[in-house]
Amino acid sequence: MKICTICDDHFPSYWTSTNQVITTASYLGKQGVDVDLMIPTMGSMLLRSKERKLRALCEFYGVEPTFQLKDYFTMWPTNRLRIEKLTHGLFAPVMANLGKYDLVYTRHILPVFLTLAAGGRAIFETYRLLPDEFPKTIPLLRWITEKDNFLGITTHSELSRDVFIKAGVPEHKVVALHNGYDPAEFEPRLTKQEARELLGIPKDRFLAVYTGHMTPMKGVEIFVDMAKFAPEIDFLLIGGPTTDDVERVQNYARSQGVSNVTVSGWINPHRVPPYLYAADVLMIPPTSKPLRIHRRTVLPIKLFNYLAAGRVIFTPDLPDTAELLQHGVNSYRVEPDNPKVAAEALLEIAGDPLLANSLSERAFEDSKQYTWSERARKLKEFMEARLSSL
Repeated sequence: MKICTICDDHFPSYWTSTNQVITTASYLGKQGVDVDLMIPTMGSMLLRSKERKLRALCEFYGVEPTFQLKDYFTMWPTNRLRIEKLTHGLFAPVMANLGKYDLVYTRHILPVFLTLAAGGRAIFETYRLLPDEFPKTIPLLRWITEKDNFLGITTHSELSRDVFIKAGVPEHKVVALHNGYDPAEFEPRLTKQEARELLGIPKDRFLAVYTGHMTPMKGVEIFVDMAKFAPEIDFLLIGGPTTDDVERVQNYARSQGVSNVTVSGWINPHRVPPYLYAADVLMIPPTSKPLRIHRRTVLPIKLFNYLAAGRVIFTPDLPDTAELLQHGVNSYRVEPDNPKVAAEALLEIAGDPLLANSLSERAFEDSKQYTWSERARKLKEFMEARLSSL
């Protein structure tokens, strides 16, 4: 099977979406799929050979070069205006049509339209609740999914899948494939004390850690609000992606007179595991903001890394995380948007080592079913099944 993965994002970058795209391409390659990754050429890589570009990307994302790189520049230099989102979206499907691929796999809708129009086959991937975000597009969505050469949709959560089915997408054309983690990144496994010694973190304080983006839509300011009610707990927030995001949260902590919150900048995802091992609790912001305001799911890649670290996972009681996390079994779920209640829950965990150990052990056990290898295997099976149905 030969596929073309089309993505118009900047590579390399700190955005999680690029990490997911590259990792999926690499693990599909390990499954024996012939994958071409078709992306815009960055200005900084314009004069590099294909081999050097591929090597640089794989080193940045920590994956094996089991796929081929097909990069083109259609608008240079790439910049914040992101004009190449349009030009690459128009150009890449044309090149894919010339490449005689079995299918095009993409997270962007324009290549889907153009691939189908040219008689090619396409699969669309998304983590979003698109029919809920843009209800006026539902008739168009139904029209597309009725086409034989539209093979289907892969979603990152059952919640997203259910929204598409409710909007009229045939059940056999949409599958939920959770993201994953790489077990090799978590070797050697570290005890809490070993990780803290490595990182220079105090060993005697209860530590709650968050890793990931801190853009306004994430609602991470709630950690500062929680910290006011739990001065006994240290909060370590690692991410960004930009210095503006870091400074925004730092300034909010100062404005609230909170001193037990440390906000660090972005680090390469492959350097994150020691920080996860150093934690007593790994946090997802206990807020409904991403779902309630932005209609985005909060089933992020960090969740699979949290499971793999074998620490207590602290999360809001919302429908998307409920797919993987059960309160009192492999996580501690709290009422969203209530920082006082959330802080009291952290203090309860800190005072109950038996509960913490039970949740941690089950989280690690559950992580074993969510590897990137397993996801790639299921994705390959879905692609083959849809192609064979034609």
